[in-house]
Amino acid sequence: MVRKIAGSLPLVVLLALSQPLAAQTDPPHEWTPDRADAEAPASITQDRVLPKGAFQLGVRFLYSGMSGQGYGTDSLTVDQVLTLFDVANSEMVTQGLAVDVLMGVTDRVTVTATGVFAQKAMDHLSGLEGQPNAFLFYETEASGLQDLSVHALYDVLSSGDLRFHLHGGVSIPVGSIDSGDVTPFSNPDETQLPYMQQLGSGTIDLTPGFTFNIQNHRASLGVQGKATIRMGENDRGWALGDLYLANMWAGIKASEWASASLGLQYSNWGNVEGFDEDLNANESPAHNTLTQAGWRVDLPIGVNFVMPEGQFEGHRLSVDFLFPIHQDLDGPQLRHNWSVVAGWSVDIGF
Repeated sequence: MVRKIAGSLPLVVLLALSQPLAAQTDPPHEWTPDRADAEAPASITQDRVLPKGAFQLGVRFLYSGMSGQGYGTDSLTVDQVLTLFDVANSEMVTQGLAVDVLMGVTDRVTVTATGVFAQKAMDHLSGLEGQPNAFLFYETEASGLQDLSVHALYDVLSSGDLRFHLHGGVSIPVGSIDSGDVTPFSNPDETQLPYMQQLGSGTIDLTPGFTFNIQNHRASLGVQGKATIRMGENDRGWALGDLYLANMWAGIKASEWASASLGLQYSNWGNVEGFDEDLNANESPAHNTLTQAGWRVDLPIGVNFVMPEGQFEGHRLSVDFLFPIHQDLDGPQLRHNWSVVAGWSVDIGF
């Protein structure tokens, strides 16, 4: 019941906002870039094109928590997973710090770059022979730079209250795909970590997308679609599945310096293609290339603040919480619990 109510909230809000957005005042509203709701929530990037000579620097804190195994829409117990595999992954926490740089090359073209330093910690459980309901617990960890993302945004339409642009880019494989850690089964040597715990993809990935925005005196609406398409296999003989993201959000202007946002995020990811010779597919579901795919719908709820004047004029602060309301997994694999993105940015040169 709670999930059904949560899932209906974005629709209710968007329907409520459709009336004021459709009923523009006379004279027609012109896009206002310095409002709190003029930028997308913190979990969404590449959402705006900057004017020529403008520069934006941003820093975001990223957190994502996963726990419990799932298959399809159902949850699985540890015992159920251990009937199929030697090890069950019980929890994974990903934390990171992202640096975003945007620069307006012309009034129509903006280039962006994003680098992320992340830490991925995963908990594992293994059954103890002859001891029912007793488990061996251990943790593995990987940390370092993730793949570098570079984009060009092209302004297709900037008219009155409407904004529409295309984005194209690549993900450059600087993140490690050789991350390892010591486990009770490999001690004292390190062993290769699972696919989802690696910091990079090991492949050059194409990242096309588009963003549409509309704004009036009271609110803003946005729609964004993005894809990550893997190009070939990496040096270890595998490639992550393609990733598709769709975002829809509504930002409600509370004042000239504050807004609240609500939306929906759909994500769909494929199975790993190929395989890593150092990962035994029967040891853990995280090692099995056929149990990695799935799709999920999240409910993002956020707040945005912009400093309108004074010493910190132009500085923005935003926080976005994402809660899963539905997930369907080609498991067994870990289920997503919740995530948060908190960001700061400043515009220079407007």
